[in-house]
Amino acid sequence: MNNEVMIVVDILCETQHYNTVLNAIYKCASESVLEDGCERYDVYPDTNGSQKITLVEMWRDIDSLGQHKGLPHYLQLQASLEDRVLSVDIQTARVF
Repeated sequence: MNNEVMIVVDILCETQHYNTVLNAIYKCASESVLEDGCERYDVYPDTNGSQKITLVEMWRDIDSLGQHKGLPHYLQLQASLEDRVLSVDIQTARVF
């Protein structure tokens, strides 16, 4: 049985904060891909003029994801999102 966990996050930014949020996400992504359990961390800014950013993450297992959520770069991203986004939708799935 495969223990990989996929996370898909859709973030809708406030227009005036879009670049700040996008830069914070890129910074987190660049550090996240160096983590032992991170198998994928892709950032997809919307190309249709919306203020939406989609993240696709793949983690070796739920424990790796849990460790990620306690690291400084993840916590910094969370702080960067506060009062700068309209919505965050997170989908989590176990990969079989």
